[in-house]
Order: sequence, then C-alpha cells, then structure tokens
Amino acid sequence: MRIEFSKASVPQEIDALCEFDKIVFGAYSSDLFDKEDWAEYDSYWMALDGKTIGCSAFAYDIDFDGTSRPNCLYIASTGILPEYQGQGFGSKQKQWQIDFARHRHCKTIVTNMRQSNVRVIRLNAKFGFTQRETSPGYYSDPDEAALVMELRM
Repeated sequence: MRIEFSKASVPQEIDALCEFDKIVFGAYSSDLFDKEDWAEYDSYWMALDGKTIGCSAFAYDIDFDGTSRPNCLYIASTGILPEYQGQGFGSKQKQWQIDFARHRHCKTIVTNMRQSNVRVIRLNAKFGFTQRETSPGYYSDPDEAALVMELRM
C-alpha cells in the first residue's frame, strides 16, 4: 500500500476538484466549493496505489473566517472518498497536513466543520486539535453551527 500526496494543478484540475467535492460532501450541497473557491485554495490530492482517494485544501496566513492571521494554516477542506472512510486514511491525511504545516513553519493550524460531524471532530482531537469556538449559522441546508478547532505548533 503506497500513499502519495501531490499538488492539484489549478486551473487544469478545477473540474476534478469540484467532482471530488460532490462525491464526498454531496449530502450538503451548500457546503460544496465552486470553481472560484477552488481557485483560491492550495489543494493536494491523496492517492492510494495511484488512485485518488482524498483531497485537502489550504489557505495561508488567514483564519477560518478570512481574517488575517500570520503563520496560520487554514485547512478549508479535508475529504476522503466514502468507500475509503473508516479505514485509517483520514488519520494518514491529517498527519500529512500537520507535517505540511510544520514544513512551512506555521505556528497554528485552524479548521472548521459542522458541529454534527463527530468523526472529524474526533479525528482532529486525536491529533491534538482543541475546540476554539462555535460559529452559529455558518452552514446552511441544514442550518448548523461550525465548530472551529485549532492546533498550536
């Protein structure tokens, strides 16, 4: 089993990023990134033996709400294809994200998720992320607060 991470080529792979997003997060259509969103992020594919199974999207020096925050890596999206979830690939991706931030000398990593996304909350907590705040009404369809978590490096 060989896991590799590679940078997504934008704009060439924006359609593939949008399609991946639909597969992973399609149950919440209002959460999907559009082409303009993907163009703003630095995105990376996760491949297992050459097959794309995951994707991460980052922004640098900003907080989850878009405010300036030097030396902060914002993880805007973490996704694993449904058929690969629950098999430890989320942990491998999360460790890679942390290593990615360390390599870039980030002081903090921040991410947010639906308050009901218990699996991702537990995954982040396993790696030392702590709850910082909730942001009511952050998500729609259905309306839900975002749980904001961060890891100080």
